[in-house]
Amino acid sequence: MSAVQHKIWCDDDRHFEFEYFADFNEWLDGEEGEEAREEHGVGNLPQPSKALFAGDREAYDEAFQEFRKERRHEALNESYLVDQFGGDHWFQRNLDHFEQLVDLMEKGEIVPFVGAGASVSGGFPSWKDHLREQGRTANIDSTHIEALLESGSYEQVLEEIESVRGRDVFIQEIRDVFSRNGTIPDAVWRISEIFADTLITTNYDRLIEQAFDTGEKDTVQIINGMSALETPDPNKTTILKLHGNIQNPERCILSKNQYDDAYGNGTLDMHKEIPKLLSYHYKNSSLLFLGCSLMNDRTVQVFSKVKEGMGEVEEIRQHFSIEQAPEDKEDLAKRNANLAKLGITPIWFEKGRYEYIESILRLAKNELRYRGVIPGLNTAALETEEEPREELELSTILCDFIDMMPLMHWIHRAVPQKATHKYLSAMQRAFNVRSIITKNTNEHLIFGLDYLLRPLSTQPQFDGYAHEKLSAAFRKFQVYLKSIGKAHHLDDSFEWNIQEMLTIPRFQFEELIAEESDGNLDHHAVRLIIALLRHGRKQQSSPKEYCELPEAVNQEFGDYLSLSLKTNLDIKTPDRLDDHDIRILCEDAWDSLGQPIEISFFERVKIMMMDFLK
Repeated sequence: MSAVQHKIWCDDDRHFEFEYFADFNEWLDGEEGEEAREEHGVGNLPQPSKALFAGDREAYDEAFQEFRKERRHEALNESYLVDQFGGDHWFQRNLDHFEQLVDLMEKGEIVPFVGAGASVSGGFPSWKDHLREQGRTANIDSTHIEALLESGSYEQVLEEIESVRGRDVFIQEIRDVFSRNGTIPDAVWRISEIFADTLITTNYDRLIEQAFDTGEKDTVQIINGMSALETPDPNKTTILKLHGNIQNPERCILSKNQYDDAYGNGTLDMHKEIPKLLSYHYKNSSLLFLGCSLMNDRTVQVFSKVKEGMGEVEEIRQHFSIEQAPEDKEDLAKRNANLAKLGITPIWFEKGRYEYIESILRLAKNELRYRGVIPGLNTAALETEEEPREELELSTILCDFIDMMPLMHWIHRAVPQKATHKYLSAMQRAFNVRSIITKNTNEHLIFGLDYLLRPLSTQPQFDGYAHEKLSAAFRKFQVYLKSIGKAHHLDDSFEWNIQEMLTIPRFQFEELIAEESDGNLDHHAVRLIIALLRHGRKQQSSPKEYCELPEAVNQEFGDYLSLSLKTNLDIKTPDRLDDHDIRILCEDAWDSLGQPIEISFFERVKIMMMDFLK
């Protein structure tokens, strides 16, 4: 069998390209792709995407192009731009500009330039909002501060705060705000996945560095703006922190006087280090501005001056920004023209919807994969290696593992009645997407688990919602049984009631378990489903409150998780939960379930995982 598979999925047949379309394959195999699977006749196969790719490439490509178009139109704001501005003109510009951006990303010519806006969802204020708070600390009239901010006179705000309260107060406020632990936003994670060479940022916080820190020693080089011409190491990811790192506030550019020293007093001094660095990247790279206001600040003044000095003969590189669109058509046209004067090509999203930055970056990452490009691969660092190492997205592993940790808190322990609802909610969250934990388990079992856990974790009384989700779970279980050649109820035309849907699959799976002794992941997933179905029947009889969770549920989950971690990551957790540090981490994960993941907690888990994966 293995020889046949090797022949089918060989490089000569170009079947290796299947992995380029990972996001589409996941969609086609998942809940959203059910209609497409049925349309192409692969709905009952164990791996529909692979079956369609190998058996009918034309149909696969047709379904993929439809998926690709839908994702592009969604991420690039078609509905909003068409409705807001009365036609598809600006959406078509988005399509054109996005294609131009990906073309340059494929060539490795894009350098991200990250502003304060990218850190807002991580718990840090935008620079504009921070200056408002500085004004309050200094007790300066808020109307006056607001007028200065609206005109883009940020440095005048700095100057007035310093003159009223002194530089020490200003620096202390900076330290108070930007030294906090934040959460790494999705957009910053995406940046770390796509770019592995050079990044530029004006931010004081450390979110970008933390996103790149996988625990491996000496992979990131931080260059401070005060020594901006330090030679970058081609074997490392270089992060250029133009205005310094808050961990070293004495080396940060914070006050107007320091801005004058760094950029020139009164007029720009293009011989100073930061203007020279910005000039170099403006001329030799294509910059992608993310979370940047691009108003009349010092960096924009540098870019404007460089462009003016280049004249018409010297080639100007194309730069990009992903930014919110003004809501008025005239304001949008004016903003577009101002960016064009700077050589910047915008990709617009709806005002205030900053989540679209991550959506557009994710779209770009997938577009690169469609072209056979591995985003985030530092080719310079690989030149010294005989073969590229297998890509391991540690950040994804960590997030998947963290989802399991609240449940690991209860491994080998009884779950009290007061914790049943929370425990089942945590379990549903862990099984509602494909992850490193579930990737080698039959997809129909995983989807069925997800559907089963939704009503069990939502409320103690089963209603119409519960019937809908249990029906979906029942069908997934029958599809699984059919796929392995067992008796099933897929062909029955009548509707099952809740009691039947909680009972029939249990008997089917108990008979299946009795017939086999193979303790693989599917086997343990089935055992967990049996335990949950038994709990469901008990819960149906007690609709006023959540029932105590049977010990069997926790035991079966522990066995499944233990085998999954051993199979997929070759680690022995949760067998090592007798370790005090791991036990404390799992307890913290349980206590903070549903809250944003703190950086300090993430770092602690990362250290543990790096130890496991050695």
